[in-house]
This record gives sequence, structure tokens and C-alpha cells, in this order.
Amino acid sequence: MKGVSFQDNQEFSDRDLRARVPVKQSRLFFFSRGKFSSRLETQSVTSIESLYRNAGYANVRVTPDVERDAGNVRVSFKVYAGARDMVASLVVDGNNSIPEVKLVPEGLNLQPGRPYSRELLRKDRDQIMATYLRQGFLIAGFRSEVRLRDNEPHQVEVIYHVTEGPQVYTKVVEPLGAARTHPQMILRSVHIKTGQPLNATSLLLGESRLYSLGIFDWVSIDTRRPAGESSEGDVLVKVHEAKRNSVTYGVGFEVVDKGGNIPGGKVAVPGLPAVELPSTFQTSEEAIWGPTGSIQYTLSNFRGNAESLTAGGFASRLDVQASAAWNIPNLRNSSWTTNLSISGERDEQNPLYTARLGTVILQFQKFLDADKAKSLFLRYSYSRTTLSDLLIPELVLPQDRNVHLSGISASFARDTRDNPIDAHKGIYESIEADFYPEALGSNTNFTRFLGQAAYYHRVFRDSTVWANSIRLGMEFAFAGAYIPLNQSFFSGGGSTLRGFPLDGAGPQRALAVCNNPADPATCSQITVPVGGPQLVILNSELRFPLGILSKLGGVVFYDGGNVYPSVGLHNFFGQYSNTVGVGLRYSTPVGSIRFDVGRNLNPVPGLNATQFFFTLGQAF
Repeated sequence: MKGVSFQDNQEFSDRDLRARVPVKQSRLFFFSRGKFSSRLETQSVTSIESLYRNAGYANVRVTPDVERDAGNVRVSFKVYAGARDMVASLVVDGNNSIPEVKLVPEGLNLQPGRPYSRELLRKDRDQIMATYLRQGFLIAGFRSEVRLRDNEPHQVEVIYHVTEGPQVYTKVVEPLGAARTHPQMILRSVHIKTGQPLNATSLLLGESRLYSLGIFDWVSIDTRRPAGESSEGDVLVKVHEAKRNSVTYGVGFEVVDKGGNIPGGKVAVPGLPAVELPSTFQTSEEAIWGPTGSIQYTLSNFRGNAESLTAGGFASRLDVQASAAWNIPNLRNSSWTTNLSISGERDEQNPLYTARLGTVILQFQKFLDADKAKSLFLRYSYSRTTLSDLLIPELVLPQDRNVHLSGISASFARDTRDNPIDAHKGIYESIEADFYPEALGSNTNFTRFLGQAAYYHRVFRDSTVWANSIRLGMEFAFAGAYIPLNQSFFSGGGSTLRGFPLDGAGPQRALAVCNNPADPATCSQITVPVGGPQLVILNSELRFPLGILSKLGGVVFYDGGNVYPSVGLHNFFGQYSNTVGVGLRYSTPVGSIRFDVGRNLNPVPGLNATQFFFTLGQAF
């Protein structure tokens, strides 16, 4: 396809028509050869004619002209629009309860002096009937009358006849079928109030809210219609409770080698960033064998308030885990959701260390608006991390081998993105503040702040997305204390600064790793990230289609920022890094498959300035 053109296109721009027709012109920049076939040609004619008819040109005709020259195809669509039907007058009668200006909040599509089409009339009908149904007019009717004005063949007189019927209000909401669930919890969840207009939208939303609780396997909300002209109706909420208790378990037997080469060349010590070890580093091998077992118990609809209790565990010779959780969807009949979780683990699977981990988290969440775009979190957390039997003692500094933190935090988030997995428009904002004092049981004193703002906007015919994100973080120790390594900021990698390897940005320290500490010839130098108390990350991406495959897209991006060893503007610009790069995206139902190549314009000695990342999901 070498060319697509339009003749006598008096109503719409060529750009608007190209966006609607499946016949596509080739584009050298995006390596597209275009699209053409007899089927696509017919679809294009139908699409253009439909566009014109909906704009009032009832007698429009579109004629395609196809020219072939040495394998190249040029298509020209000639548009015969004809005369345009216009609304001469519009009358709405029968709407005694709802004034015309409120029938359609955005305004009627058909208005005097505007184009007339059946499609615009259909939209008016649907919107008017939706308004009446929302207001409780369950048997409202609609009829339209259209006639041509005498001696003016394209001037149309339109009359909308509305039959309202009685307005029905909810008299009572009656739960049926619940054996254990408290009726008040059901009434609170469906959110259908007595004395308010009875409408179908509220019924559907009520069903959705009940299903989301996860305690019913069947829900139906319907009305007991009023007899005759009665203005009151009953709402019946029918439910069937799901199975309350469930137990899953498993047993097995394992034989593993504890030791040998470290898998993948990396080791992730709990609470610390992953560290890459030399390929020559080895540990003594030991065959470990024994049984394994796991069990999980769930109690649903605890206390009849849709609360759930979960407890479980896993055990083997090298790893023992236990956890429990309590979820309360409506704390004391309020709009706060509460979660309490407790977990513990003793892990000896890695030959480099033994870890003992414990956490307790109590979290409260509340949505601040009806669209659930704004949310507030309040949290108390306690964690303890104990590392022992370190094969490389210098890998973890002494103050980070036994860390217990107890603190409170608050966070606010606002999310208006159209798709959190792959946003094309909208914003995401969040801010979090944490406070860990010794008075609450921590072994140190510090505060932590982290904020993020992301903005997504469609550009260039809505086919390209400009995505931007900024993240700022600061930490302050007080009373002569320190900031634990597992709470410091780290950056570098496929979702932050793509000119660095994972956690490769910011301060590092040198470390000698030896197979035999007594023999210097067996030692190799590695660098270990130590993080910092200040974080700045700026990302900007232009995401566009390549025109080769419908799901394949390209990206050009810029990443800037760093992790800083101190808070403030001292050496801010001197340590600020700049990365530019390109990437590919392939869309899937679970997110985009992503390949990025980043080039650091401020190379760091010892690190490759060009980094490659292959992962799932957008960078931000």
C-alpha cells in the first residue's frame, strides 16, 4: 500500500478518516508495508459512510478507486456526501418529573440547528431511559416521532414522547438465605438505602460488592415489583454462603546439596540487596535429605462479618516457616479495612548464612472517595532479622546482623490510571512517612519519607504515550543512632535507573571474597551496595507502536538521578547520573514483555556503561 487519499471530504479531516479505515498506507519510519485487500476496502467504505450518516448525511455514498502499478496499490475514496439533515425543532413531552435540562446531564444530542441522524436519536433515547431508571421509574417508556418540515426536505422536526409511570422508592431491603452472616453486614455491603429511588444500577453494584467479600458462591438481588401504581417496592437480597472451612496440605521428600557454586552467581541476604559473587567462589558441599510438609487452614466469614482467619506453615530440614493472618473488611462497622499478619522463619538453605526472620504488621486502609482512587493507609510494623553462621563475615556489617524495628507509618495514594499494568492516561501519586523510635522497641532511631508522582498522557493521534515519573526519598537518623542497611535506599536496574545493574547506583564498598582466607590467591574483589539516605529518580518514556505487529511497540527513554550518601544538595549535581536508551514492548494479558538497552552518560569505573534488561511489565 503506497497511498490512501480522500476526495471531496468536506466534513472530516483526512487524518480522522485514516484513523477509522482498516486500509493502511505504508510508513517507512515504522517499517510498515501497509494493509490492503478487497475485504478491507469494503470495510473502509462502510466505516466512512457510517461516520457521515451519524453526522447527518443520510444519502452519503463512498466510491473507492484502486490503482495498481508494478505491485504498488493506491486507493482513493471519493465521498458524495449529499445534503445534510438538520434538526429544525425538538419537543420533549411527558417528562413531568424530570426537566429537560436534567434528562441528559451532558445535553441532548439532537438540538435545533444541529445535524440529525438515527444514531444520535438512539443515544438520546438510551440516555433518557437510563436517567429515568436511575430515578426509580421502573416502567418508564419512550417513543420518538420524526417528520420532515413542509417544503424543506432536509429540515427535521423531532418529538420525544416520554411515559413516566410511577416513581418507585425502596421500602425495605430483605436479606434471604444467610445462615451465619449477620444481616446488618449484608445490608451495609449492598449499600441500598430505604426511602431512595429504586434503580437497577444499585442492584448490580450491590451484587458485585457481595461477591467481592469472597464468602458467597451465589448472589442475586432483585425487586419485588409493586402492584399497580404503588410507589414503594421491596428489594430481596438472596445469597448462598460458600464453604466456611478449608484445609490444604502437602507432604514430600527432598534431597538437596547445600553448597557448591552459588546458584546464578548471586546471593540475596534477607533485607539486603542481591550481591554478585565471583564465579570461582565455592563452598563445601553437603547432601541434605529429609521429609517436607506444608499445611494451610482458612476460616471464612469469621464472626459472621466476612472476616477471615488464615494460618499455615512449612517445614523441612533447612527451612521452617509459620504464618497467620486476620482480615477484617469493615472494622467495627466502619469503612476501614484492617489486616493483621504474623510470620516467622528459620532459614538455613543458603550455605553463606542462617537467617531468623519475624514480622508483625497491623494495617488499616480507607478509601477516601467513591471511585476508590484515593486511599489512606495507617500501619504498625515490627520486624526482626538475625543473621548468623556467616561464611563471609564482612558481607554484613556487625550492626546489620541483628536488627529489630518497631514503628508506625502513614501513606496516601491517588490512582487515576486507566490500567495500572500498562497505563495510557491518568496519574499515580503516593507519599509515605515512617517513624522508628527506640521507644517503640526498635534498636535504632530514624524517620523515612518516600514520595512518587507518575503522569501518563496520549500524544500523536492517541497512539503514543508519554509517561513520566519522579521518586524522591529522604531518611534521617536521630539521637546518635544509625539507619539500618535494610531500610536504606537503593537504585539501579530495569525499573529505576537503567544505566546501572540492579542496585548498582549510589555508594558501594569493596569486599574481598576468599575460598581460603589463609591463601590470598583465592581471593577476589567485589563491590557491595551500601545504599544511602537520599534517593532521586526521574524517568521519562515515549511509548509508540512500531506498525509491524499490533502488539509490538517501541520506547525511547531517559532516566536520571542517583542514591546519595547524605541528605541535601551537596554534590547533588556532581553525582547525578543520566541514562538514555531504547526498548521494545510486546503486549500480553498479564503485562508487557519488556526489553531495554540503557546507556549511562556518566559511566562509573568498574561498571559497564551499557546495560540490558529483559523482564515483564512496564518500567513504571
